[in-house]
Amino acid sequence: MKYVFSFSSRNGAMRFLDAVNTSGGRASLVNSPQTGSHGCGLGVKCDDYELCRGVLNRGYYSSLRAIFSLDQNGYKTIYSTEN
Repeated sequence: MKYVFSFSSRNGAMRFLDAVNTSGGRASLVNSPQTGSHGCGLGVKCDDYELCRGVLNRGYYSSLRAIFSLDQNGYKTIYSTEN
């Protein structure tokens, strides 16, 4: 399963991408799903959710707006700041 971490700022998305890749993950920049795009609409896609959670816990990513899981059925919201 893949996960998309949606950010409201380009800088936040790029910092998170660099931190995940530096931590040994394999992540890439993607467009955020329409339902979760706030601000810049950039997201970071990765298949290692636990690694990404660790990166989030070690850093300050105030621009994180939503986390989605992605499978053959589409996107499902795991976390949203709008809740």
